Parts: sequence; C-alpha cells; structure tokens
Amino acid sequence: MIGVAAELIGVHPQTLRMYEHKGLLRPRKSIKNTRLYSQEDIELGRHIQKLTQEMGMNLAGVVRTLDMERHISRLEAENRRLREEMERMRMEHDRMIGEVHRSYRREIVLVPRGDISRRDS
Repeated sequence: MIGVAAELIGVHPQTLRMYEHKGLLRPRKSIKNTRLYSQEDIELGRHIQKLTQEMGMNLAGVVRTLDMERHISRLEAENRRLREEMERMRMEHDRMIGEVHRSYRREIVLVPRGDISRRDS
C-alpha cells in the first residue's frame, strides 16, 4: 500500500505517485487498482531518496543514474559470463594441447645414430 511504502521510505505518498509518474517506480496493482510495493520497490525508493536528498540530484538526473546503474549491472553480468566462457575455452585448449603432446610421445621413436642410412641421390 502506498501509505505504508511512503512511511518505510520516508516520503509523502504524493512523492511516490510522482516517482511512478516519472517511471522511476513501477508498483504492481491489485484487482482494485491499489498500488502494491515490493521490498525491491522500497529499496529502490530509498535509493532514489538518497540520490535526491543526500546527493542533490533532480529526478532527470536520477533517471539517468538509474539507467546507467542498470547498464553497468548488465555489462558486469556479461563480463562474468564471458570470463567463465573464456576460462572453459582455455581449459579445453589446454586439454587438447595435452592430447597433442601425448600423441608425440607415441609417434616419435628414438633411433640410434648409426642405424640411420642415408639415401644417395
């Protein structure tokens, strides 16, 4: 409910309506069209409050900051995925190199020097 959420965040309910109007918060709606705020919504509301009150940002700055934070999170996740894939590929490469090196040992035979005959052309 908007009143409870506003109290938890420390703002007036109208402020939450403004955040919703600006697209900063997107609470779910009940069948009776009551706003339902999740714990994630409350945390985001507190973050928005910190940006506006403590850091002096206007709502346009908050929108830009939240967009950049989301973008950074996506990039960090992609970076983690790529690093994991690169590590898997490195391990596979090392395994394949090991197989090649083991095959050399099977194919190369030491022949005493005197046993090699030269072909005369």
